[in-house]
Amino acid sequence: MMNQSIERFPAELSAAIRDGLAHGLTDEMMIKGMVSMGNLLGHFVKPDNVEEALIKEIWENASEEEKNMLAGIVLRIGKKKITQH
Repeated sequence: MMNQSIERFPAELSAAIRDGLAHGLTDEMMIKGMVSMGNLLGHFVKPDNVEEALIKEIWENASEEEKNMLAGIVLRIGKKKITQH
């Protein structure tokens, strides 16, 4: 089941970014939203495997600047997938 969600993630990420762009969101607004969502998930979601636990630990130990950088990378990945389709 997890593999299915991992495989769908790039397409769902691209769709969310396309939707945000269509509604006039800037990259900065999307990054801020991603950081907020990451912080929220970090408080309420329990990792199901070693990889998720590592991601959670990285997020919890990242500074705000690093979280913004990570969100920016995720945004760039999603935008790249948009241009590939």
